[in-house]
Amino acid sequence: MTPSNKTPRHGSGNHDSDPKGSTIMLRRRLKWIGLVSLIPAAILIVFVGVIGYRETIASGEVKAKIAEMRRDGEPFDNDSMAKYFEKNAHKEGTAAWSEILALSQAADAISDNLPMVGSGTLLSDLRPGSDWPDEPRVAEFLHEVRPLIDRIAKADEFPRPVWMPIRFNGINTLLQESQESRSVARILYLDAIHALYHKDDKRAYQAIHSLRTVAEAFDWDFCMVTNLVSLHIRSMHREAIDRSLEMDVWNEKQLDDLSDQVKQPYDVAKTWKATIAGERGSAYPILDNPRLLQDVHNAPTNPLLWLPVTPSTRLAVLQAYEDFQHCADAGDAGIAAQAKVAVAKYFERRSLGLSSFFLGMMLPDITSYAEAFDRDETRRRLTYAAIAIKRFQKKNQRWPTSLSELSGIGLVATNWTTADGQTFGYEVGEGTAYVWSYGSYGSSDKKIVPKERPLPEPDAVNEALPNLVSIR
Repeated sequence: MTPSNKTPRHGSGNHDSDPKGSTIMLRRRLKWIGLVSLIPAAILIVFVGVIGYRETIASGEVKAKIAEMRRDGEPFDNDSMAKYFEKNAHKEGTAAWSEILALSQAADAISDNLPMVGSGTLLSDLRPGSDWPDEPRVAEFLHEVRPLIDRIAKADEFPRPVWMPIRFNGINTLLQESQESRSVARILYLDAIHALYHKDDKRAYQAIHSLRTVAEAFDWDFCMVTNLVSLHIRSMHREAIDRSLEMDVWNEKQLDDLSDQVKQPYDVAKTWKATIAGERGSAYPILDNPRLLQDVHNAPTNPLLWLPVTPSTRLAVLQAYEDFQHCADAGDAGIAAQAKVAVAKYFERRSLGLSSFFLGMMLPDITSYAEAFDRDETRRRLTYAAIAIKRFQKKNQRWPTSLSELSGIGLVATNWTTADGQTFGYEVGEGTAYVWSYGSYGSSDKKIVPKERPLPEPDAVNEALPNLVSIR
């Protein structure tokens, strides 16, 4: 039999895959996978490129800003801080003031718990016959430190502010000399009070004059802390004048001189720009070693402090300090309001990233600092008006009926108003004139000048009221 040729039915038996078709399919799949993978890779490359470009531009701007600060003599690091201080202070009195500071520290060892220089209570009523149990010990202390007080009076011959060999080390800079200047001022204030108690006008006058000398000698504007110390000593100087007006010890020439001592307003705008620049000079080096902030804030390790600081972050920090400096453009009276707005606007910006983090840790409270100038100016005006009231009384043999009468001896309206334009309170009674500024005695708003003369709290003992001057 002849074998028959039969075609197998479709689908029956073994069927081998087409190798060529399988390869094509695999290639197509790999191609799509490759294309899909290229999209995020391309996005990443573009992102890195944009970041790199931005950081390159920022690096150039940082270098330009530092070059500009170097050219203008503004501080931005430790070396430039030292140069700025040396340029704006005087070395002629360095040795004399260094010795004064050393002697004041030695005086602390014998001050015990005396008033002002220690923890004792200062006499509120200076009129002769007032009970002052500490007076004998105060007299003994002042006798012991008289050589120091005489040296301070002699140091008035040197130009101010004085230069000191401070080693600038960013936020770790030691400011021992500035802190010690307060000890000098406290001794002088106690000397003035003791002299007034004994109606020794010459000694009181010299102590008050020397207080101003100390304030000017250490009027350092390279950072907020040193400037606040200077403002504090200026406040002590004015408080000593205020206390002296209770005693009716000055003649017309002395009153004129005391008036001249407080007549000139503080150059707030100039000082503001300088101190903010100094804060930048102390803070900017931190960006080279952010871990220094751990020690300052006594905080646990923050991983952000271990990251390298990018040029864009550095630029944002520099720009922030520059913006804060511009708060002074509004003039002395507008710095507090401008500072509050500038800080709020800066930290509301969400795109700042690490720069906001670093500024939040480095930047002091500039809004409170700005308000300190407002308080200082109001206090200066109050003392100036109080002296004018006594000058008026000496000249006319009567008290002014209102503060506006002070225009007759050369004052203008801003001399008897607060920094924000409120008229001082004024009252005459029982041979004494009273002038006061903001209230803080049971008042819910300390920024309001009370219509009625403030009185001591019922439980206040032997304590003079701030912001109130009694003139006899």
